[in-house]
Formats: sequence, C-alpha cells, structure tokens
Amino acid sequence: MTNTLPIKAQVMIGMVAVASLCALSFGVVRWQTQAWPQLVLLLAAAAVSSRLKVKIPWMTSSMSGNLPVILLGVTQLGLFGSLLVAVTAAVSQSYASGSIKTKPIQFVFNACTLMNATGLAYLAYHSQMFRIHEAAHTMSLVVAAATYFLANTAPVASIIGLSEGGNPLVLWHKVFLWSFPNYVIGAGLTAIVSTFSSISGLAIIAVLMTVLFGVYQSYKTYVGRAAQPQSQGMAMAAAGR
Repeated sequence: MTNTLPIKAQVMIGMVAVASLCALSFGVVRWQTQAWPQLVLLLAAAAVSSRLKVKIPWMTSSMSGNLPVILLGVTQLGLFGSLLVAVTAAVSQSYASGSIKTKPIQFVFNACTLMNATGLAYLAYHSQMFRIHEAAHTMSLVVAAATYFLANTAPVASIIGLSEGGNPLVLWHKVFLWSFPNYVIGAGLTAIVSTFSSISGLAIIAVLMTVLFGVYQSYKTYVGRAAQPQSQGMAMAAAGR
C-alpha cells in the first residue's frame, strides 16, 4: 500500500473494519464456554503457522499456512474463540522484522479481513443446510473453506487494486491461481485432523505443523524458481540500456 491511500481504499478499509467489529460483537453476544487448553494450543499453532508465508510473485501480498489452524478453530471452538485465532494469525503473518515494516493500517486491514473471513466461514460451517446429509461434516467443511477463501482473497485483491492501481479482478485471478492449491491442501489437512479427534491434542497439532512446514518449503522452492525468469529478464533489460 502506498503512503497516501486513495479515498476509495480508505472507505473500503473502513467498511472492512466495521464489519469485523460487528463479527466480534456477535461473537461476544453469542459467547460460548471455550475449551481453554485447546484454544491456547490453536493460538500458538496460528502464530507459528502464519510465519510460514510465501510472497505471491509479482504482487505485494503473501500467503501463509495458517488455514488448517483457522478452520480447526471454526470447527471446534465458538465464534469468539475462532476470531481470536484469526487475529493471532493476522498479527503473526503481518509482523515484519526486516527493514520493510508493516504499517499500522496494514495490520488493521489484515486482522479485520481475517476476522471477517473466519466469521463467515464459521456461519457457513455451522449452518443447518447440510445437517440432513450423511456427509454433513465434509460438506460443511468444504463450504466453510470456500467461503473463507473468497472472503479473504477478494478484499486483498480489491485493496491492492485501489491503492496501487490495477484491475481487482485481474489481481484476484492471480491470487486465485497461486493460492487455491494452498487452500485445497489446507482444507484437506483440516478434514484429516478432524477425523482423528474432535479435540486436537498436542501430538496431532505437532504432526500438522510438520506437514505444513513441508508444504511451505515446497511452495517456497516453486515460487523461487517461478520468479527467476522475470528477475533474469529485468537484469538483461537493464544491461541493454
């Protein structure tokens, strides 16, 4: 995001923030007793998995491995607990220790976007629409993952288009091509973990984090190789001037 955001981008950020406050208020009103050991475990897993992030080539956004953890929160915690997991994931993912610091407005937007996506995924998963089917859990999880995917990627592509220029639909298509496999893998891992236990223990989370690290390394290698041709092309163009 640029230093001076266009009015449209500021309005969008405001709308996203208001929506997240509504989701948080709804979670407080519908407070459910949390399984605190499980909540603490998922908060820690969200913080760690969110650091396994890969920058999407030729864009300023990145993707991380926190989806399975967030979906586990959606399936096994109350709404408020799920939102806490999302906020933890957003803060961990947005934190930058290098020379390029994440701006406060970026922290706010990322956290609010993940909260909104998580809230919508929670409503989708706990909807009564699929309860009459035998495969209710699987169908609800697929719908929740798809809802989260759209609610997370669409605002990101839109704010990049509004703040940096470019067609939001074209940007979303790029995000879709790069991040969709990550979401499919994440939803699949969530389904597998959910079949072992209704409450994710330390051992299961440890195995999940190991798999996520392997996926992260594979993505990192592939993205690095995909970005090499463009870097070489830019270097040759600069040399020819």
